[in-house]
Amino acid sequence: MSDYYDPAEVKRRLAFLDLMVHEGVVMRRNGGNFVAPCPFHEEKSGSFTVHGNSLEHAHCYGCGWNGDIFDFYQARHGGDFVSAVRFLASLASVAPEVWDRKRQQAAQVPRVTESRSKQLEKPPLPKMRRLEEKEIVSLAKLRGLSVEGVATAAAAKRVGACLWPQFLDHNGAWRAFDDAANCWVVTDQSRNVAQFRRFDGEKFKRKDMKEIKAWTKGSPTWPLGASEIGDHGCVLLVEGGADMLAGYHFLTLFKQLNKVAVCAMLGASCSICAEALPFFERKRVRIIMDVDEANKKTGLIPSFEAAARWTRQLTEIGAAVESFSLAGLIRKDGQPVKDLNDLAMVNEDAWLDEELRQAFFDFDF
Repeated sequence: MSDYYDPAEVKRRLAFLDLMVHEGVVMRRNGGNFVAPCPFHEEKSGSFTVHGNSLEHAHCYGCGWNGDIFDFYQARHGGDFVSAVRFLASLASVAPEVWDRKRQQAAQVPRVTESRSKQLEKPPLPKMRRLEEKEIVSLAKLRGLSVEGVATAAAAKRVGACLWPQFLDHNGAWRAFDDAANCWVVTDQSRNVAQFRRFDGEKFKRKDMKEIKAWTKGSPTWPLGASEIGDHGCVLLVEGGADMLAGYHFLTLFKQLNKVAVCAMLGASCSICAEALPFFERKRVRIIMDVDEANKKTGLIPSFEAAARWTRQLTEIGAAVESFSLAGLIRKDGQPVKDLNDLAMVNEDAWLDEELRQAFFDFDF
């Protein structure tokens, strides 16, 4: 019995630009092409170009390198063509074909996909209240965001407040634990998932004594705000509840909320659930990537993996997708920008960078 991966299917499922995201190569659009400093030789200019109608090949006009995704992987990591196909197939979630009698028998049995076999279940959630004006001001100060941006998110019922943690008693009523704190809660009208954080900025202490800064209840595979995209033609897709508030901060500041919807995944390790994907159909989606450290075991960068995964899912249902990296930006205190919330803390002169401003305006891709 042997496994076989169809290279044509791998190439169809894994776009060259998705692989660049996974490899940490930040591409910039240049007309109909995408360019970056070449990963195979040192240079300051962007000579490495992904080109062509289907953007399946790349060429460096500096060192002359030329090839497709399989050539790129072999050139960067070594190994033969078979090993490159095998790895990229796993990255693209392409299942192997098993060439034996069992394969022929299995073909006769109807398949049930994982997305259909697992239904999205709404979690029981306590009653939430609207943020008070002083809480809006406090939350804006805590996260370094504008009061107007937080107030806009609150008015859209994307952030509320309640005590947490709580539990359901035998009568079905919610009761607060003794150590419950006043929390701000990001959610949406679907109530498929909610994430709790303390107003005082302190962490939760779990039963196992581990501390966590955010407590998520429900399915993090649901993108907050997906069912409320509606007629918006464009979507800003971020990771985390604080970055969702930051999305409202910037889109309110730039007066783009009438055109751009804000959605948030509550975890980089998650895929977008099947129930949410239809809301993104024919939309233009910009993914704002966090600046994460590489996983010590795998060497992979979680935010880049997430962006590649979400890009594949969204393009398959007809969305146009582009990723924007925050790498290289510096906050006022000299620390690197790690996420969209941090971007609110950069010096004003950073906004002289036209490309940074266009991340919130230009969805023509």
